[in-house]
Amino acid sequence: MQLNDIVVFWSQQRRNDKGQWVHPADEAVFNAALHTFNLDFPVSPYVGDILRASVIILGANAGYDPDKTATEFPDEDAVRRYVNRVRSPSEADWSFVSTYYEKVNYGPWLATGRVALINACPYRSPKISVEPENRRLLERLPSTAFTRRWLRDAVLPLADEGKRLVVAKRPGLWNLPPILRQAEGIVFDPVPVSPQITSKPWAIVKEWLNLP
Repeated sequence: MQLNDIVVFWSQQRRNDKGQWVHPADEAVFNAALHTFNLDFPVSPYVGDILRASVIILGANAGYDPDKTATEFPDEDAVRRYVNRVRSPSEADWSFVSTYYEKVNYGPWLATGRVALINACPYRSPKISVEPENRRLLERLPSTAFTRRWLRDAVLPLADEGKRLVVAKRPGLWNLPPILRQAEGIVFDPVPVSPQITSKPWAIVKEWLNLP
């Protein structure tokens, strides 16, 4: 598997005849399952230049706020621009992202292309850690299997070669084996539910990026 395969895969997201944004591979599972994901807006598999960023953060899932999310997609032109960013992450302008990323310490580096975040689940909900039905569904989605395989086959070998730094914020949602804690090029955040990268892994990120 190649790094660009994640972009090819998620370029296939579409709004179906029910008005729901899904990947075609996931549609049958969604139709047959109970869940509370909000599918009214484009999915968010990653934020930032996932192909070129030297730091890749393994996050949880795309967020949803009943008041704020709709303001990010006020019209069809905003929807189109968002989907195009997913389809062409290296050519996209990541300086305008959800206000959520304005509050986290790695947020400013998303716009520079040096850091990217990839979600274990691209579908939107307020807080997947307290949504058991959504976590169960996550394990059944073909997109989950694909993204985990992409991480294993395309990203972790680059980390082992010293070409990427992987920060595991939500290892449980990624189903990461414990042996990876001894692997080269990957650091586990000891406080995975914190929205921030906490002090020790953040110091490693800063050294990696040569930040003051």
